[in-house]
Amino acid sequence: MKIVKELSIEKPVEEVWEVLGNQFGEIDKWASIISESNVSGEPKLPGVNYSIRSTTATTGKGQQELTGFDAENHILSYKSLSGTPPIVKQVHAKWSLKENGNNGTHLVLDFQAEMKGLGHILAPIAKMKLGKIGDELLDDFKYYVEKGKPHARKLAAK
Repeated sequence: MKIVKELSIEKPVEEVWEVLGNQFGEIDKWASIISESNVSGEPKLPGVNYSIRSTTATTGKGQQELTGFDAENHILSYKSLSGTPPIVKQVHAKWSLKENGNNGTHLVLDFQAEMKGLGHILAPIAKMKLGKIGDELLDDFKYYVEKGKPHARKLAAK
């Protein structure tokens, strides 16, 4: 199952990358569904001194392993190690940023979920639900980057 989300952010690409890439382990600062986040693991990629992000979300605990970190081209990717719904075998996500005009950034989130068991039958429902979560996540991210503070939804979740 594949979901692609795109949005424009009214900040320069380097400022957006600072939050997305350099602060990857600090997703709990801006994502309303994440209450805690930390990083660990032996470095595997140049430009980053860890390999695993552990999160506590409204749906439970999870871990993601970085699979790509390209600061020059503003591309970050990871796969789930744990914390996916029972019908999902694994999730792969790729975030990429491109300059959009003088002071803007175009963000693309390419999200792929490998389904298992009944997941293949429930894929349309799962796609709708994951799409909604993706929309909220991107909305939280955009708000945080543009305004410099968490969305009201994040503050209410604390």
